Amino acid sequence: MYTSNQFHTSQAVQVTETQRIVQKASTCVFVGAMSLYASTVLPSHWVQKITTMSIASGLVYVSLRLDKLGNLTKPYEAIAHQTSTASYQAWLNHAMQPPKKEAQVTQEIIKPIPTHPILKALYGLKIECDFVQELRSPSFIRTLVKPTNCKASQVLNTGQELQLELGLNAPPVMSISNGAIAIDTPRPDRQSAKFADYWQPSPKFEAAIGVDINNKLISIDLSQPESCHILGAGTTGSGKSVFLQSLLLSLLLQRSIADLRLLICDAKRVSFQKFKDCAHLIAPIMSQPDEAIDWLEQMVNEMEKRYSMFERLGVENIESFNQRSSEKLPRILFLFDEFGDLWDSCTKAQVEKLENLIIRLGQKARAAGIHLVVFTQRPKKVVSPRLRSNCPARVLLTVADSADSEAILGNKNFDGSQLLGRGDLFFNGDRLQSLLADESDFAKLLMGNNFANTHQNTANIADPNQQSAPSAFADTTSAPSAQNQQSANLSAPLQMIVDYADRKADWISARMVQSGIAIFKSTKADEIREYFQYLTSLGYGITRGADDALEFFSK
Repeated sequence: MYTSNQFHTSQAVQVTETQRIVQKASTCVFVGAMSLYASTVLPSHWVQKITTMSIASGLVYVSLRLDKLGNLTKPYEAIAHQTSTASYQAWLNHAMQPPKKEAQVTQEIIKPIPTHPILKALYGLKIECDFVQELRSPSFIRTLVKPTNCKASQVLNTGQELQLELGLNAPPVMSISNGAIAIDTPRPDRQSAKFADYWQPSPKFEAAIGVDINNKLISIDLSQPESCHILGAGTTGSGKSVFLQSLLLSLLLQRSIADLRLLICDAKRVSFQKFKDCAHLIAPIMSQPDEAIDWLEQMVNEMEKRYSMFERLGVENIESFNQRSSEKLPRILFLFDEFGDLWDSCTKAQVEKLENLIIRLGQKARAAGIHLVVFTQRPKKVVSPRLRSNCPARVLLTVADSADSEAILGNKNFDGSQLLGRGDLFFNGDRLQSLLADESDFAKLLMGNNFANTHQNTANIADPNQQSAPSAFADTTSAPSAQNQQSANLSAPLQMIVDYADRKADWISARMVQSGIAIFKSTKADEIREYFQYLTSLGYGITRGADDALEFFSK
């Protein structure tokens, strides 16, 4: 072990012992031969003497051969001595070394192959995870796992492999949730979240967003700075229109027109037909850029007007004003659907004006009780960083690619192209399923409108001097008495009719208002005639003609 490959320790011992034994044997044989020679001096038979001398001669010969053999081993004696010394030194060096720690032999525990499809797919990728929990949303199943032999980033990067192994149409949505890795896969028996099953009236100005993984309704309070305006996106089939319908229903049900007024701009004109007869509407659903811009300008004017009222009363926002004043200001919600289509139909000057007005309202209108909801199919084209920064609440439904997701959310943490559509959405870092409203829910809205109209008629009978504008947004003062009718403040659309009649200095008809005032271009003639009657009740003019041909003249 401690010698060279050319000369082993046993060979060194053999050389040394052979040299010693040969020398001793040669000496003994030689001494024996001399003794025999000496014995021949003694008197004996001659035959015996000859025999003794022969034996002695043989012994001398053997002694000589042994000496010769000893001479043959002499060259190896020095080598044997040198090798033995080196071997001994090597042994000493080994003996002086500190004892080595014995290697710990651990028995490898062989885990069985998991049976859960996701864990089994990860095991096939040499990634072992422990099962934590499984949760079920109406649209997807969330499996929570914890990695045991790898980092979390390795699990999060297996989206395409899991898609292949599990036979999915798209990679599963993966994220870190509650100290584990959440892997969302489509639910085979997908369910819907019905509006009536989840929505409950709230004293706050809350809008329903959707149902979370714990089957709990998530709502936002539009009166709060972090959720006062909503920006969202969703392609065809994403459930965008259904989401917006349920959001409007959650705000409109159980609220009178004294609490909330509504403006809707829908470039495609088909998504909100169920709201066209809603009493909360300030104006008919609009679709043209000039109408939208005119009403945005009116909203800016209304905002400034309200802030002037707040300043006079010494309050900061609409809640404080309504608590301290006998006049109650309603909140106003302005909803834009298909904002990209509206954008495309604008001229360059209109595009700039439209964006600037929306951004101005986004910056200042919250405290005045005016809120924006802006949705589009193509966010990366029309959503600028300025617009996004002024809409703090973001709703992301299914979109075409990650660039659209980033345009809405401002980051790349969530990819809306992985969502399942039909109301599957991201909101504030969580995944929700939007509510689905049916005909009975819209019927409740119409019943609420009838109740409001009945209540208004009863109030008018009790107090003839107090009237309500049929379709214009809130008067900012209480109804005028007979002595101060001319000093009553009109809402902007009604004031436009009065100013138009003054310019004409003659009787005006509903058709003239439609063609002469841009914001009334798509308003029904019957509604405009209602405006005529309302203005007459306030003392701003008189009317003539039948109901279907009513005309107005400003005094």
